[in-house]
Amino acid sequence: MPADVMNIKRIFGENLKHYRKKLGLTQEELAEKVGVGTVHLGNIETGKKFVSAELLEALSTELKVSPSALFYSPESTSYGDNFLDKLDSIVNEHHEKLKKEIRDMAK
Repeated sequence: MPADVMNIKRIFGENLKHYRKKLGLTQEELAEKVGVGTVHLGNIETGKKFVSAELLEALSTELKVSPSALFYSPESTSYGDNFLDKLDSIVNEHHEKLKKEIRDMAK
């Protein structure tokens, strides 16, 4: 495979490792939470193995990210942590504004 062709297993593995570390989890801790062996999880993180749909669902749940977030390549998209943080901030701001409006209406 040419070097410039996207390697989905490698990208997935790098993203998995990134989000695991972001939550402060070791491979052992995450593997236990999703019901796989540490070696298997390590092979996924290095791109040697890939996930089943069931494992993808379990991983995204434990890592608190959408399954699609595990497939994005930093080189191919701007959909990353900064975008998600900004989106969360906007949603939270509007949520607080709505709560205030509702409280004011109830007075």
